[in-house]
Amino acid sequence: MSYVVMSDEYPKLCSAIESYGYNIISSDKILKFNTPEQRHIDMQLLMIENNIFLLRECISLRKNLENKGYNIIPCENNIKGKYPDCVALNCLYLDGKLYGREDVIDISVKNYCKKNSIEIVNVKQGYTRCSTAVICKSSAITADNTIYNALTKSGVDVLKIESGNIRLDGYDYGFIGGACTMLDKDTLAFFGDIKTHPNFREIEKFCIIHNVKIINLIENAPLIDIGGALRI
Repeated sequence: MSYVVMSDEYPKLCSAIESYGYNIISSDKILKFNTPEQRHIDMQLLMIENNIFLLRECISLRKNLENKGYNIIPCENNIKGKYPDCVALNCLYLDGKLYGREDVIDISVKNYCKKNSIEIVNVKQGYTRCSTAVICKSSAITADNTIYNALTKSGVDVLKIESGNIRLDGYDYGFIGGACTMLDKDTLAFFGDIKTHPNFREIEKFCIIHNVKIINLIENAPLIDIGGALRI
């Protein structure tokens, strides 16, 4: 059985993903976070290889995942609500490296990386995972300069897009990584309609180059940052 972990605040998006054969595992509600981020899975969970790092506060989600046989490593510290202390797990694991704001990454993650010889690449953008749409292990999309530079330096093919044009209630705009997910290795699903984004043609061409198909989970609707979704 295949699962996708995500916020359940968007029933239409959940139903759309279920129509592709997945079962939804709902994220928890973390009251310490700002309201728009309280159910964002990229704030609550980080997957490195087959290990799932999870906030200590995600009690229901942890029980759900453990009952399904997943290996959970709880954070060493309790989460704090204000940025940057809220992004202890909002990291990007890509092609054997971990990208994130190193000073706030949870110690459980740092210890795991040290033990397993995984390089941590420091970037200024604390919302690292949320800011990055991963296409495959060697390609990604972002609007953030620091992430773009770090990934490019590591040999990743990166498409740099404009900031904005993604809805996130309570903020001026959201991020591309929070507005999409890879449903499988060949399919990138957007939460909304990617054709509403001014860089749609560049994104479409980039995905074609990397043999990835684009689908819209809701047609003729603006992109919305829901904190991403994770296929596990």
